[in-house]
Parts: sequence; structure tokens; C-alpha cells
Amino acid sequence: MTLPALSSVSRLCALICLLATLALSGCGYTFTNNQPSLFGDGSSTMRIREVKNSTIYPWITQVVRTAMYDEITDRNLAVMTASDKADYSMVIDIEKFTINSRIKGTKDETLEYTVTIIFSTSVYSKANKLVWTSDKTTLSRSYPVSDERTAGVEIINLLVEKMADKMRNTF
Repeated sequence: MTLPALSSVSRLCALICLLATLALSGCGYTFTNNQPSLFGDGSSTMRIREVKNSTIYPWITQVVRTAMYDEITDRNLAVMTASDKADYSMVIDIEKFTINSRIKGTKDETLEYTVTIIFSTSVYSKANKLVWTSDKTTLSRSYPVSDERTAGVEIINLLVEKMADKMRNTF
């Protein structure tokens, strides 16, 4: 089997890719899922103890709970459990959630929603001592959708990702 002859441009691209790979591996670059979090190496257990919802939207409690559970699991921050014996317990406080129609069509149907959410997350140890808090975090976005719940789920997912980023950053 013979290999095809490479042009000088192809060889140059291959050389640049090889050098970039060597440079990144030599400087200690790793993917963030391999880094420790505030809760250790990902083997600690965590439960969501409570989601406080002071809004008029009862459905966002379960959306926030599910999104946080999935994000922590996907990023290997901790092993999620429902057990009272978990190493850590989380309390999420949803302080504000608003959905406003922003753009209406000719038939008075909503074409875009502006959604704002404010919530904070606190994590406690087994001894019920505060280990970490996110402080109050706000996010506001506009979504070109015709369903307010879809817009709400989108912004909740974004804010939960932001919280997980904060949990990953141990510096």
C-alpha cells in the first residue's frame, strides 16, 4: 500500500497541528472535567436538599432541580443521590423569575420573550456547615420562541451551567 503524496500546504498544516498538540500537552493543558472541583475528585456524594421558589411559576422548581442534577453529574463534580447521608447538601433559592413578551406579531401572538432569573446556591457539609455559596446570580436573555416555558427552560439551563462553572473553579 502506498501513501498519497502530500502537497507542501498539507505538510505545513500537519506540522502546525503536531506542534500545537505538543505545546498544549507540554504546558499541562487538560479538560475541565478532569480537574477537581470544590467538592473533591467527583466521588463525593451530593443531594439537592431544597429548592426555594418565591415566584409565581411552580414548574421552575423541578426544571432547576433537574438541570442542576444533570449538570453536576455530567461534569463529574459529585455523585448525586437522594440520601440524607450525602457528603454535601445543596439549597437553591430562586428569588426572581420574570417572563415578558417583547415582540408581538400582526395577530398579537408573542414572537419573542425576555426572561430574567435571579437565584443563589448554597452547599452544606454533613455537619450542616456552609461550604460554598454562589451569592446572588442574575441572568437575562431574549428568546425568539412562541412558548414562554421553552424560554424559561433555556435561561435556567444557562444559569445552572454558570453555577457549575463556579463550582469547578477551585482557584
